[in-house]
Amino acid sequence: MTEDFRNDNSRHWTEYWKRVSSRGKMGGGGPMKAGFWDTRAGQFAKKPAGREEDRLTGILGLVNQTGLEIDGARVLDIGAGTGALAIPLAERGAKVTAVDFSSEMLRHLVQRADAARVKMERTVLLSWDDVNLDAEGFRKNFDLVIASMTPAVQTPETFRLMLEAAKGVCYYSGWIDRCWDPAYHELYRMLFGEEFSHNSHGFTYPFMYLYMNGFRPIVRIRQDVWKGDETVEEMVSTVAGFFGATKDIDETMKERMRDYFTARAATGKYSSQTTATTGTMVWDMRKRE
Repeated sequence: MTEDFRNDNSRHWTEYWKRVSSRGKMGGGGPMKAGFWDTRAGQFAKKPAGREEDRLTGILGLVNQTGLEIDGARVLDIGAGTGALAIPLAERGAKVTAVDFSSEMLRHLVQRADAARVKMERTVLLSWDDVNLDAEGFRKNFDLVIASMTPAVQTPETFRLMLEAAKGVCYYSGWIDRCWDPAYHELYRMLFGEEFSHNSHGFTYPFMYLYMNGFRPIVRIRQDVWKGDETVEEMVSTVAGFFGATKDIDETMKERMRDYFTARAATGKYSSQTTATTGTMVWDMRKRE
């Protein structure tokens, strides 16, 4: 591929990605707000250890193919949450910097790290789209940069910031498809008289951006069935948060959600099931065609 073709391809794809991500952020609420994650931090901190270990195993399996040694590596975890990846990577000898815009997520991360007697290199309360790489000392400073299932990296601008923080390997995972629990669809029709269609941070856009710019990431696609048991209030908070990304949610709507889940929570908890298809990829910033 000539450089002119590469530049044109990259520019056209970036313009398309910007338009798509701009449409997806209409309303600016829900998962794009720190408050949404603050209220869910406790739930994430209690996720089963087996699920976290399975996720870590998948990441390490891909990263190992690049030849990177985790022990001693400088790692940046963007959208680190409660430390599902940051803590076990630190346990394996990595020097981990964890970034998140949710103060509650980071508070739980620190508590969990202390309980596990794990030292984090640094935790940073920061929205990734506001990051100043030079001021934070992030530019080309990390052997491994991770953005795993996080809305922090879902635009060309935030993705480029991720790339510019890496001096070595990057790992990214995002949605390909998500078949939501029927409750989301039924409630959306009930409240708004239309079908629920959720545009999430997608895998296709960053993958194509990399390909257009000469990188050839190692890719893995997987499908999982996620089952959960949450209280009525937890479900109302979660569903209202996702709907709030594009709709104004008032207390009357929340009360209707509450009635809906109460009628279906025989044991005090609502059992949900979502089928998620995700894409993961890893690449080395020093290797480019």
